[in-house]
Amino acid sequence: MSAPELLDEYAAPPDQETVVRLQGISKSYGDQVIFDGIDLTVARGEFVALLGPSGTGKTTLLRILGGLEDATSGRATIAERTSVVFQEPRLIAAQRVWRNVVLADRGGAARKRSALAALEEVGLAAKARAWPKTLSGGEAQRVGLARALYRSPELLLLDEPFGALDAFTRRTAQDLVLRLWAEHRPGVLLVTHDIEESLLLADRVIVLGNGRIQADIPIPVARPRDATAVDFNDIKREVLHRLGEVSSHASR
Repeated sequence: MSAPELLDEYAAPPDQETVVRLQGISKSYGDQVIFDGIDLTVARGEFVALLGPSGTGKTTLLRILGGLEDATSGRATIAERTSVVFQEPRLIAAQRVWRNVVLADRGGAARKRSALAALEEVGLAAKARAWPKTLSGGEAQRVGLARALYRSPELLLLDEPFGALDAFTRRTAQDLVLRLWAEHRPGVLLVTHDIEESLLLADRVIVLGNGRIQADIPIPVARPRDATAVDFNDIKREVLHRLGEVSSHASR
């Protein structure tokens, strides 16, 4: 497959600093090896999707990057300002929306102004004083994105953040994430089970399986992307093929 010329207003500029550098990262729980010898580099401004069958350690790897879990061995260099957005927004019911953005941060009026600015970016300025129980699922997830933006991350980790949304809200949220990424330029690592989602959003697709990175597939297609385009479908077939290889090997 010949790669089309990359003419992409969202493309990462060259020579960006590295926000993730993993060298020989392994993770085990007792005798159970989740992954072994993972090497991965992500540059600031790069959007990377992580795919793989259930149980291959995608979320575990993301949790290690987010400082929520320790690797068993290996070296990890990770950007200091890192934010995580989970599938569930994890809002505190007893705190108003803007306070869910700042959480335990202190700073008086300045922190509230920053929270309101983040909510403005995700289209929820009018909900700043609302209670979480009054929000729709899509709105609650946008609060999670505002909370991540509030910290001006160099690295944004997304753990299936659209999985609980209906199809229309999911696509709207995807477009919002792409716009926010283009404006702020963090490095992004998205964990997803949705192949089309990964191809619509990412610069690269990493296929994880059998304890290793099995493929690192670039997506040299300009955004916005057409899911029916020939080049898009060629890449989708390659990703499906590599996922099929992983699943076939795991079932033996």
